[in-house]
Order: sequence, then structure tokens, then C-alpha cells
Amino acid sequence: MKRRLLLVMAALSPGVVTITLQEFAVSLAFMVLGVFGAISLAAATIAVFPQVGPNSLSQGLAKRPYPSLLVSSALNSLKDMSPEPVAIRAALHTVMAPTLKTPGFVTEDEQIAMVLSQILARWDSVELSHLSDDQIREIWLVERLMRASPAEAGALSRYFAAPNAMLAMRDVLAAPVTA
Repeated sequence: MKRRLLLVMAALSPGVVTITLQEFAVSLAFMVLGVFGAISLAAATIAVFPQVGPNSLSQGLAKRPYPSLLVSSALNSLKDMSPEPVAIRAALHTVMAPTLKTPGFVTEDEQIAMVLSQILARWDSVELSHLSDDQIREIWLVERLMRASPAEAGALSRYFAAPNAMLAMRDVLAAPVTA
């Protein structure tokens, strides 16, 4: 509000100077001073007050919470045990990238990519690049659980809010396909 008021005053000051003074020469001199004053005032206002732009607006808005798959206490230990988010993004991109396949049964990699895509859809995202580092770590943990041995999957399931559901999903993927 203060910024807007100062900018309006700066814009109107040359006109006010011209109207209030009667003599043209004096008016012209004061108008030039008024223009420079307006420019100086606008520059000072912009320098003093933070700029409003797309970056400052997006930083001011808090990130929208997402439905986490993990219990709240698991996030810190997941940060310690997982690789860097950049490496996870690259690995998950290769897992989720569509490949040319021959007709037939769905492979384990394709099933895991479908599970991960469903999680992304629940988070209202279609790209891994739009996810936060915490979300990338969660996706990494899901992928790791899906590929794990039964013992390792049981140990990893303790990080999830619904461990039985995650283990059941893993068991369905690990079950042999019968025709």
C-alpha cells in the first residue's frame, strides 16, 4: 500500500508542479525538477521495498502439503539413508520412462512404474521434476520396497503410515504370474 501511494505521488508530481506555478519558464524548470524528483522517488521506493515478482510471490506461498506415505518420524532417517535427490530423480526417470515393449505380459519394471505413476497422480504431479526432495525420497523408498526381498521389505515397511498396504502391494507385484 505504501509503495503504491509513493508511486502515485511520484507520477503526479510533475503535473502538480506545472499547474501550481503560473510562469511558463519557472514552470518548465520546476517540471524538470519534478520529473527528476519523481524518478528519484520511484527509484528509492523500488530500492527500499521488496520487489514484487513471480519469484517473491511463489516464495511467499507455502508449498501445498501432499498426502505423505510415511510416518512423520521416518523423514529424517530417510534423509540419512537415501542417496542425493538428484541421483534419485535420474534413477527414477529411467524406471518410469516409457519403453518400447513387445506384446505380452507386463514386466516387473512396468508394474513398478505404474505404482509410482499412481502415487504421482495422487500428488497432482506428472513430472518428477515438480516434486520436492522429500517426495522424491518417498518415491525412492516405495520403489526400493517393491524390489526388496520379503525380509528387507518388512524392515522398510516400518517407515510407511500403512505398512500392511505397502507389503500387500509388494506381494502382488512379486507373485508369479499364472496364465
